[in-house]
Amino acid sequence: MGLAPDGTVVLDAAGMCEDGHGGWAAVLSYGSHQREISGSGTGTTSHRMALTAVVEGLAMLTRPSRVLIRVADEALHAKRAQRRPPDEPDLWRRLRPLLARHHVAWDDTAEWADDGDEFGGNDAEAVVAPGELAAELAHHQRRGAALRAAARGERTTLAVALSRFLLERWDDKHAFEEADEVVSTLRFSIGWYGDKPSGEMAPAEVVDELGDFFNSTLPHKQHASPHELRTARRVVTDLLNWLVANGHLDADEARLRLADIDITVDERAVLKEFVDAFGDDDLVSWPDRSRIEDSVDSQYLTITEVTADSLTFKDYDRGYEEEDDCPVVGPVPVRPEIAARARPGWRILLSAVKVSGRWRLVQVVSGDA
Repeated sequence: MGLAPDGTVVLDAAGMCEDGHGGWAAVLSYGSHQREISGSGTGTTSHRMALTAVVEGLAMLTRPSRVLIRVADEALHAKRAQRRPPDEPDLWRRLRPLLARHHVAWDDTAEWADDGDEFGGNDAEAVVAPGELAAELAHHQRRGAALRAAARGERTTLAVALSRFLLERWDDKHAFEEADEVVSTLRFSIGWYGDKPSGEMAPAEVVDELGDFFNSTLPHKQHASPHELRTARRVVTDLLNWLVANGHLDADEARLRLADIDITVDERAVLKEFVDAFGDDDLVSWPDRSRIEDSVDSQYLTITEVTADSLTFKDYDRGYEEEDDCPVVGPVPVRPEIAARARPGWRILLSAVKVSGRWRLVQVVSGDA
C-alpha cells in the first residue's frame, strides 16, 4: 500500500453494482480533512461506477494538486497498464484533462488492506478508513438505486411499500441501514413462511407475517441478540405506523399487532439473555459413552422447577398422557445468576448427560417462551 507524501491529496474511490443498479463514492483526504461525495446509476457496471468516482473526485479539486488515487478496480488498472482504448469514452473525455491538470500517482493495489492500521486498527472506536468509507458509501448508493427502481411499481404491493418505506429513511445513512437490515430479514421470512411472495401481497398483509418473523425467523434462523430483537421491534413499529399514515393499514389493527409484538419481543429478549448467559464453564464435554447413564441430544425440554442454583426440565414434547410419565432431566446445577434469569414454562433447546446419577448440561442452544 503506497503512503501519500506530505502535501498530497488522497483520493479513495469505489464503485459497486448489482443487477444494473450501481453506486459510486469518493473520499478526498488532505491531512486531517476529509470530503465525501457519492452518487448512483442504473443500467451500469461496477467498473463504470469506479471510474465515475475517480472523475468526480478529481473534479472536486479547485486547484492543481498532487493526488494519490486509490481505487479497488482491477479493470481500470488493467486498462491503464495495457493502454487499451477506453470502454467508457464519455468518462475518459472528462478524465483526461483532469489528469493533465493534476500531478497524479496511482496506487494499483486492488484493496485497502492497510487502512485499518493507519486509521486506528481494530479499535471499536477507531475512525473508519477512507477506503472503507468510500466502499460503504458506494454500497449505500447502490442500494438506493435498486430501491428507487423497486418503488416504481404500478400498484402498491407489499414489496413496493417496503421499498418506499426505506427510501424515506435514505438521507440518514445509519437509520436507513438499520431499517434495511430488518426489512431484508422480513422479506426473507415472508419468502420462507409466507404463502405468496411480497410482490403479490397487499401492504396490509404484512401483519399476518409478523408472528413467524418475531417467533421463528429472528430467534431461530437469525439468532438475533436482545439488541437486534428490540431494533427489529422499533423498525417494524415505524413500518406499521407508516402503513397507517399512507392509508395501507387500519390504525386499530396496527395498534393490536404492536401490542402483541411488545409482549413477544420482551419475552424473547429475556429468554435470549438467559441462553446467552451460559458460558463454557457452565457446560461439560460429552463423556465416554460407557459412562453415560442417560442423555438428551438437541431436544426441547421445558423448565419445570427453578431453585437458587439448579434447574429441572421435563420432556413434554414426547406426548405423554400423564405428566408424571414425562422424563425428567435434573436437577441440573447452574450458577445463581443463571438461575435468577430462568422462568418455569420456557422450552429450551439443549443437550445434557447423566453420569454417576447426576445430570449436567452439555449445550444450551436456543429457546421458546
